[in-house]
Amino acid sequence: MIDDILARIFGNQLAVFLLIIVLMLAFAELGFRLGLRLHATKDAARKGQIGGIQGAVLGLLGLLLGFTFAMAVQRYDTRRSLVIQEANTVGTTYLRASLLPDAHQAPVKDLLRRYVDLRLKYWPLVDDPAKFAEGARLTSEIQAELWKHATEAAKEAPNDITATFIESLNETIDTDAERIAAMRAGIPGGVWLLLIMVAAFGCFTTSYGAGAEGARSKLGSIFLPLLITVVIVLIFDISHPRMGLIQIGQQPLVDLQQSIQAKQHIDQ
Repeated sequence: MIDDILARIFGNQLAVFLLIIVLMLAFAELGFRLGLRLHATKDAARKGQIGGIQGAVLGLLGLLLGFTFAMAVQRYDTRRSLVIQEANTVGTTYLRASLLPDAHQAPVKDLLRRYVDLRLKYWPLVDDPAKFAEGARLTSEIQAELWKHATEAAKEAPNDITATFIESLNETIDTDAERIAAMRAGIPGGVWLLLIMVAAFGCFTTSYGAGAEGARSKLGSIFLPLLITVVIVLIFDISHPRMGLIQIGQQPLVDLQQSIQAKQHIDQ
């Protein structure tokens, strides 16, 4: 439920930035105005408690930011590693296709070339449900054709050489499933919600302390909310590699595509 709601709200990086900066500034302003009321009462005992609360909240915020950032970086590294893994497995499968019976070599190599072209064409469009479904369907069709060739080759030449091709093809298909799973493994909505709540309360307590003293500075009322917002947006950017400034490149697959094209040109 929370994940669905946040998925609609966090539609893009600009929306996330605007939403969070407005929220942080609003809580900072609210905290300052309530703090002015405390300042007017001249209640020294209550003022003395603000510093401890503020330190505890900001400390908790720092821990949550570090924890969430680590989660985002871990998922980013996983997705990036899977791009390299997919390029390696497809490349190995392509090379081992030369060991198949003659009738299967050319069709399998052509299917693998189309497979790489398909991955590069549709992967940037995975945020579009229709395009993602179309890409998944075409990918499944090519995988089914490749597996058909593998089973026929195994019947014609039931040896260890054919088995190595089947093994690499199986790894290629598994890697596709792993990439889809990694794409869907975002930071849980509950973590985002807790982080934003603690960040907002951190801005509130900082400005509340300033209001209790009867004066505020731009550092606490503007720059702190802005800094917190920038860090949260950076975490959002890293955890969503298909949008924003930090994206996962497909260069290993591009290199493989060029390598396959060069080999097919030589074969011809």
